Amino acid sequence: MLKLQEWKSRMGGTLLQVMWDMNDQLKDISISQDTNNEISSAQGVNTRKRKSASDRPDLKAQAAARKKQLKEVKAQLLEERKRKRQEEKLEREAKKAEEKELKKLEKENKKWEKGKLALKSIVAEIDSKVVQGGKLGGYLLTMFAEKGFSYRIMRNPIEGSIIWKMNIPDEVTQVHSSVGAEVPYVLVVYQAEEFCDLIRNNLIVDHVHKVRCQYPSFTICYATNNLMSYIKKREQSQYKNPSKSNGWRSPSVDEVISKLATHYSQVHSRQCIDEAELAEHIIGLTSSLASCQFRKKLTWLSVNANGLIIPKDAVEKNLIKKNIWLKVLIAIPKVQPRHAIAIWKKYPTMRSLLNVYLDSARSVHEKEFLLKDLMMEGILGNGERRLGEVCSKRVYRILMAQSGSIKTDDVEDGADFFG
Repeated sequence: MLKLQEWKSRMGGTLLQVMWDMNDQLKDISISQDTNNEISSAQGVNTRKRKSASDRPDLKAQAAARKKQLKEVKAQLLEERKRKRQEEKLEREAKKAEEKELKKLEKENKKWEKGKLALKSIVAEIDSKVVQGGKLGGYLLTMFAEKGFSYRIMRNPIEGSIIWKMNIPDEVTQVHSSVGAEVPYVLVVYQAEEFCDLIRNNLIVDHVHKVRCQYPSFTICYATNNLMSYIKKREQSQYKNPSKSNGWRSPSVDEVISKLATHYSQVHSRQCIDEAELAEHIIGLTSSLASCQFRKKLTWLSVNANGLIIPKDAVEKNLIKKNIWLKVLIAIPKVQPRHAIAIWKKYPTMRSLLNVYLDSARSVHEKEFLLKDLMMEGILGNGERRLGEVCSKRVYRILMAQSGSIKTDDVEDGADFFG
């Protein structure tokens, strides 16, 4: 028992010693590990410090490059914005200039429509023979300069002729194609002796055909200077000195001039006393030819319905003057102002009446008596009366006439319908 306890005490002391030794070793190991960790962490910090110190120049370079890039992008955006503003400005200016040009063109077109540019646009092409002989050339060129008319002296196909042309701008030509560059009129100027020789040799008819072939649709005018005075002087000279007359005989001027007017379409003549009157005629003709293309075409109704035929004692005279439809109705023979006003009250426009007249569902008899029951004021303004069958039939037959050459009385009698 003693040995056993002694053994235990010995073994216990040994174990304790071993445990203490192991504990010391563990402490040494942990201390060494902590030391190693501290050393490694210190080394890591130093390494990071070295890395961060080495990375600083790269970061600065990247920041500088990024800043430079942003600056370039900003400059590019500013330049793009500036370029867009400049383009918008140029576009606005171009649009403004285009609108200004359109307004100017529209203004020119309106001036052209009203004929305000006609006198500036017409050009007279004068044959050289017209201005070479006698005093006519001096008078003519002086008057052209005073009036500001344009002219050209040249050799025309017909000797001694004057033709006219219009200098029309291209933009105006596209809008107003009805106005032609050539004025359909030719003036042939003859001195008295030349015209007499033309008649005595029976060449006037050939000359008319020659001019007509050259200018098919033109109006031809033969203008002579001092014709009758020349013939009278020759006749007196022949009477006083028959031996020196060389067989000269007076040409049948009156007969030829009458024949030109009656046997030919659009051929007439003009006799002037002297060169000054002939020059004035040419200047006046130039002005008329320039402006006539812009006048409204005359019709029978426009000539007769211009207000001059309105009776002075008509009650509604002012109303009729302002209404073209009333003027047209009054222009119909035997239609009085009170008749026209009665029709106008029922049919305020010509179209409204023509729509009924052109209705195929109605018979001719019904159309002829369409207006008979319209009420109108009496002659003295007291009471009302019917328009009547005669007036109704007259209005229908005049407005629906097919031929413009038939007389109105014949139309009223039904010549255009039953002839």
